[in-house]
Amino acid sequence: MHLQDRWKRIIDELNSDRVTSVEELVERLGVSPATIRRDLNELHELGHLLRVRGGATRADSTIQNPRAGDGERRSGLTGQSAFADSVITNAAAKRAIARLALGYITPGLSMIIDGGTTTFMMASMMADEPCHVLTTSVPILQCLFERPRIKVTLPGGELFRDQSIILNPYDDGILQHFAAQRMFIGCQALTRNGLLQTDTLLVQSERRLMERATEVIVLADSSKIDAPASLSVCPLKDIDVLITDEHIDPVAVRWLNAHDIDVRIAKIEDNAAAA
Repeated sequence: MHLQDRWKRIIDELNSDRVTSVEELVERLGVSPATIRRDLNELHELGHLLRVRGGATRADSTIQNPRAGDGERRSGLTGQSAFADSVITNAAAKRAIARLALGYITPGLSMIIDGGTTTFMMASMMADEPCHVLTTSVPILQCLFERPRIKVTLPGGELFRDQSIILNPYDDGILQHFAAQRMFIGCQALTRNGLLQTDTLLVQSERRLMERATEVIVLADSSKIDAPASLSVCPLKDIDVLITDEHIDPVAVRWLNAHDIDVRIAKIEDNAAAA
């Protein structure tokens, strides 16, 4: 059973009014207790369930926000999946990409980590070493909170609950005073037209973040290559490195290389894809 399928099964088996035990999940999914415990710990850290002694319960945060009506502020971004749903999709590939991205993080680095599930996985693997992180992501902020040697800056703005990010449509704030050596960013799509998203406010925010970084590193699994999206964040010439997984089409690697993008390919570990 693939990792993302197993995680979906685990969440489907949980109840909000009682604890589902490790033993129950072992019997229903047919995997080892060690695998279930690891999955529960990771899903708890991602905010998708509540880990308790002996098992887990469904988290209240999995209840969907009502769709915004006329005159009501929206809770999510146009065309963007909710964080809790996206973090499960292609999880094994995202974890492999995140591990490879750690090689670009060195002590003392000043960096921007944009909101997203692959960037979150990278942040969750970071060592507690001195560096400075500016992030728009609430889950990344929570993840780094327990690493006291990492200085974290969170720009002000509006919270979009579905994606768990904070965006500011204005040019004021701390961002204009922040200089980053590297920016780690995800995307909705990466095509010959550049890095694409589906929400205008997200595009504006990411463009301003990129202006503050010397090097732009895109973390995108192979499903994002030539995926549908309509709003350009930046052209290919503004991207320095792409970290993706081994399922990327070789044709795409060639046109990315032709635009001077250093394509780094992460191998998906067999034990991450199935257990």
